[in-house]
Amino acid sequence: MDLEKPTAPHEFSMGGVKCSTHTISQLLAEIRALLAHRFDQPRSILCINAHIYNLAFSDASLRESLNNARIVAADGMSIVWLSRLWSAIVPERCNMTEAFRAFLHCNTMRPSTAVLIGLTQPEAERAAQCINAGSKHCTVIKAYSGFLPEENYVTLFESLGKVDFIFVGMSTPRTERTCELARRRCPGAVVWGIGAGTIRIYAGTMKEASPFYRRHGLQWLHRLINEPLVLWRRYLI
Repeated sequence: MDLEKPTAPHEFSMGGVKCSTHTISQLLAEIRALLAHRFDQPRSILCINAHIYNLAFSDASLRESLNNARIVAADGMSIVWLSRLWSAIVPERCNMTEAFRAFLHCNTMRPSTAVLIGLTQPEAERAAQCINAGSKHCTVIKAYSGFLPEENYVTLFESLGKVDFIFVGMSTPRTERTCELARRRCPGAVVWGIGAGTIRIYAGTMKEASPFYRRHGLQWLHRLINEPLVLWRRYLI
Protein backbone atom coordinates (compact mmCIF):
# COMPACT_ATOMS: atom_id res chain seq x y z
CA MET A 1 0.00 0.00 0.00
CA ASP A 2 1.34 3.44 -0.92
CA LEU A 3 1.89 5.76 1.98
CA GLU A 4 -0.19 8.92 1.84
CA LYS A 5 1.91 11.94 0.93
CA PRO A 6 1.92 14.76 3.47
CA THR A 7 -0.18 17.72 2.41
CA ALA A 8 1.56 20.94 1.49
CA PRO A 9 1.65 23.48 4.33
CA HIS A 10 -0.86 26.28 4.21
CA GLU A 11 -2.13 29.09 6.41
CA PHE A 12 -5.54 29.80 7.86
CA SER A 13 -7.20 32.25 10.25
CA MET A 14 -8.48 31.38 13.72
CA GLY A 15 -10.82 34.21 14.54
CA GLY A 16 -8.60 36.74 12.78
CA VAL A 17 -5.31 35.29 14.09
CA LYS A 18 -3.05 33.65 11.51
CA CYS A 19 -1.71 30.13 11.91
CA SER A 20 0.30 27.83 9.62
CA THR A 21 0.16 24.05 9.30
CA HIS A 22 3.94 23.62 8.92
CA THR A 23 5.63 20.61 10.43
CA ILE A 24 9.27 20.97 11.47
CA SER A 25 10.51 19.37 8.23
CA GLN A 26 8.28 21.69 6.18
CA LEU A 27 9.56 24.68 8.15
CA LEU A 28 13.15 23.70 7.35
CA ALA A 29 12.26 23.34 3.67
CA GLU A 30 10.79 26.85 3.73
CA ILE A 31 13.98 28.21 5.29
CA ARG A 32 16.12 26.55 2.62
CA ALA A 33 13.93 28.17 -0.04
CA LEU A 34 14.25 31.60 1.60
CA LEU A 35 18.04 31.30 1.72
CA ALA A 36 18.06 30.40 -1.97
CA HIS A 37 15.72 33.27 -2.91
CA ARG A 38 16.83 36.30 -0.94
CA PHE A 39 14.15 38.63 -2.33
CA ASP A 40 11.13 36.45 -1.47
CA GLN A 41 8.82 38.23 0.97
CA PRO A 42 7.79 38.11 3.74
CA ARG A 43 10.72 36.48 5.54
CA SER A 44 9.63 36.35 9.20
CA ILE A 45 8.85 33.20 11.20
CA LEU A 46 6.79 33.35 14.37
CA CYS A 47 4.80 30.90 16.45
CA ILE A 48 1.53 30.78 18.33
CA ASN A 49 0.45 28.96 21.47
CA ALA A 50 -2.53 29.40 23.77
CA HIS A 51 -0.92 32.31 25.64
CA ILE A 52 0.02 34.18 22.44
CA TYR A 53 -3.39 33.48 20.91
CA ASN A 54 -5.22 34.88 23.95
CA LEU A 55 -3.10 38.03 23.84
CA ALA A 56 -3.47 38.43 20.07
CA PHE A 57 -7.23 38.09 20.22
CA SER A 58 -7.46 41.43 22.06
CA ASP A 59 -4.19 43.10 20.93
CA ALA A 60 -4.52 44.47 17.39
CA SER A 61 -0.80 45.32 17.11
CA LEU A 62 0.26 41.78 18.08
CA ARG A 63 -2.34 40.32 15.74
CA GLU A 64 -0.98 42.45 12.89
CA SER A 65 2.59 41.30 13.56
CA LEU A 66 1.49 37.66 13.44
CA ASN A 67 -0.60 38.16 10.31
CA ASN A 68 2.33 39.86 8.54
CA ALA A 69 4.66 36.89 9.11
CA ARG A 70 5.40 34.30 6.47
CA ILE A 71 4.94 31.42 8.92
CA VAL A 72 3.11 31.32 12.25
CA ALA A 73 3.84 27.81 13.51
CA ALA A 74 1.49 26.00 15.90
CA ASP A 75 3.74 25.78 18.96
CA GLY A 76 1.18 24.34 21.36
CA MET A 77 -1.08 21.30 21.49
CA SER A 78 -4.08 23.48 22.29
CA ILE A 79 -3.54 25.27 18.95
CA VAL A 80 -3.28 21.93 17.16
CA TRP A 81 -6.63 20.93 18.67
CA LEU A 82 -8.19 24.36 18.07
CA SER A 83 -7.29 24.20 14.37
CA ARG A 84 -9.89 21.46 13.93
CA LEU A 85 -12.66 23.97 14.58
CA TRP A 86 -11.60 25.75 11.39
CA SER A 87 -11.29 22.51 9.39
CA ALA A 88 -7.60 23.27 8.87
CA ILE A 89 -6.08 20.43 10.84
CA VAL A 90 -2.48 21.04 11.91
CA PRO A 91 -0.77 17.62 11.60
CA GLU A 92 1.59 18.09 14.54
CA ARG A 93 2.99 20.59 16.96
CA CYS A 94 5.87 22.62 15.54
CA ASN A 95 7.87 23.45 18.65
CA MET A 96 10.29 26.33 18.07
CA THR A 97 13.10 24.95 20.25
CA GLU A 98 13.02 21.59 18.47
CA ALA A 99 12.69 23.27 15.07
CA PHE A 100 15.66 25.50 15.85
CA ARG A 101 17.74 22.53 16.98
CA ALA A 102 16.81 20.64 13.80
CA PHE A 103 17.83 23.68 11.78
CA LEU A 104 21.24 23.88 13.45
CA HIS A 105 21.89 20.17 12.90
CA CYS A 106 20.58 20.08 9.33
CA ASN A 107 23.14 18.87 6.77
CA THR A 108 21.44 20.45 3.76
CA MET A 109 21.54 24.11 4.80
CA ARG A 110 24.10 26.39 3.21
CA PRO A 111 26.53 28.32 5.47
CA SER A 112 24.88 31.38 7.00
CA THR A 113 25.38 34.18 9.51
CA ALA A 114 23.06 35.48 12.21
CA VAL A 115 22.59 37.96 15.03
CA LEU A 116 20.81 36.92 18.21
CA ILE A 117 18.63 39.18 20.38
CA GLY A 118 17.13 38.15 23.70
CA LEU A 119 17.36 37.99 27.50
CA THR A 120 20.29 39.64 29.28
CA GLN A 121 23.54 40.41 27.50
CA PRO A 122 25.46 37.62 29.29
CA GLU A 123 22.72 35.09 28.51
CA ALA A 124 22.58 36.15 24.86
CA GLU A 125 26.36 35.82 24.55
CA ARG A 126 26.43 32.39 26.23
CA ALA A 127 23.60 31.19 23.99
CA ALA A 128 25.47 32.42 20.92
CA GLN A 129 28.60 30.55 21.98
CA CYS A 130 26.65 27.33 22.52
CA ILE A 131 24.86 27.70 19.18
CA ASN A 132 28.14 28.24 17.35
CA ALA A 133 29.73 25.25 19.06
CA GLY A 134 26.95 22.91 17.96
CA SER A 135 25.79 24.32 14.63
CA LYS A 136 26.81 22.64 11.39
CA HIS A 137 26.34 25.70 9.19
CA CYS A 138 25.10 28.85 11.00
CA THR A 139 27.38 31.28 12.85
CA VAL A 140 26.03 33.89 15.27
CA ILE A 141 28.30 36.87 14.71
CA LYS A 142 26.80 39.15 17.37
CA ALA A 143 24.49 38.85 20.38
CA TYR A 144 22.40 41.63 21.92
CA SER A 145 20.34 42.04 25.08
CA GLY A 146 16.59 41.69 24.77
CA PHE A 147 15.97 44.48 27.28
CA LEU A 148 17.08 47.47 25.24
CA PRO A 149 14.72 50.34 24.37
CA GLU A 150 12.89 49.88 21.08
CA GLU A 151 14.72 52.76 19.44
CA ASN A 152 18.01 50.91 20.00
CA TYR A 153 16.75 48.02 17.90
CA VAL A 154 15.58 50.40 15.19
CA THR A 155 19.10 51.85 15.04
CA LEU A 156 20.62 48.36 15.09
CA PHE A 157 18.48 47.08 12.23
CA GLU A 158 19.06 50.17 10.13
CA SER A 159 22.84 49.85 10.54
CA LEU A 160 23.04 46.07 10.26
CA GLY A 161 25.01 44.82 7.29
CA LYS A 162 24.20 41.75 5.27
CA VAL A 163 23.15 38.93 7.56
CA ASP A 164 21.11 35.82 6.81
CA PHE A 165 19.19 35.47 10.07
CA ILE A 166 17.97 37.56 12.98
CA PHE A 167 17.06 35.28 15.91
CA VAL A 168 14.76 36.90 18.49
CA GLY A 169 13.67 35.59 21.89
CA MET A 170 11.77 37.87 24.27
CA SER A 171 8.37 37.88 25.92
CA THR A 172 5.14 38.34 23.95
CA PRO A 173 4.31 40.80 22.42
CA ARG A 174 7.86 42.17 22.56
CA THR A 175 9.24 39.34 20.41
CA GLU A 176 6.63 39.87 17.72
CA ARG A 177 7.04 43.65 17.77
CA THR A 178 10.84 43.38 17.47
CA CYS A 179 10.51 40.86 14.64
CA GLU A 180 8.18 43.27 12.85
CA LEU A 181 10.76 46.06 13.22
CA ALA A 182 13.47 43.78 11.85
CA ARG A 183 11.27 42.53 9.01
CA ARG A 184 10.65 46.06 7.78
CA ARG A 185 14.25 47.29 8.08
CA CYS A 186 16.20 44.16 7.10
CA PRO A 187 14.29 42.81 4.10
CA GLY A 188 17.06 40.38 3.12
CA ALA A 189 17.24 38.58 6.48
CA VAL A 190 15.11 35.71 7.72
CA VAL A 191 13.69 37.03 11.00
CA TRP A 192 12.94 34.12 13.31
CA GLY A 193 11.22 34.41 16.68
CA ILE A 194 12.89 31.36 18.23
CA GLY A 195 11.56 32.20 21.71
CA ALA A 196 13.08 33.29 24.99
CA GLY A 197 12.89 29.72 26.26
CA THR A 198 15.06 28.53 23.38
CA ILE A 199 17.71 31.12 24.19
CA ARG A 200 17.56 30.26 27.89
CA ILE A 201 18.10 26.58 27.10
CA TYR A 202 21.16 27.35 24.97
CA ALA A 203 22.42 29.81 27.59
CA GLY A 204 22.10 27.12 30.26
CA THR A 205 19.72 29.15 32.45
CA MET A 206 16.69 26.89 31.89
CA LYS A 207 16.44 23.11 31.86
CA GLU A 208 14.69 21.69 28.83
CA ALA A 209 11.75 19.36 29.34
CA SER A 210 12.48 15.64 29.03
CA PRO A 211 11.62 13.79 25.79
CA PHE A 212 8.50 12.38 27.50
CA TYR A 213 7.08 15.86 28.14
CA ARG A 214 8.04 17.06 24.66
CA ARG A 215 6.63 14.00 22.92
CA HIS A 216 3.24 14.38 24.62
CA GLY A 217 2.98 18.17 24.30
CA LEU A 218 3.42 18.69 28.05
CA GLN A 219 6.24 21.22 28.06
CA TRP A 220 3.82 23.71 29.60
CA LEU A 221 3.47 21.36 32.60
CA HIS A 222 7.25 21.02 32.90
CA ARG A 223 7.60 24.82 32.96
CA LEU A 224 4.72 25.23 35.42
CA ILE A 225 6.31 22.71 37.81
CA ASN A 226 9.67 24.49 37.61
CA GLU A 227 8.41 28.10 37.61
CA PRO A 228 5.01 28.05 39.37
CA LEU A 229 5.16 31.59 40.79
CA VAL A 230 5.95 33.08 37.39
CA LEU A 231 3.72 30.99 35.13
CA TRP A 232 0.68 29.86 37.16
CA ARG A 233 -1.55 32.61 35.79
CA ARG A 234 -0.57 31.94 32.16
CA TYR A 235 -1.23 28.21 32.28
CA LEU A 236 -4.08 27.88 34.79
CA ILE A 237 -6.37 30.82 33.90
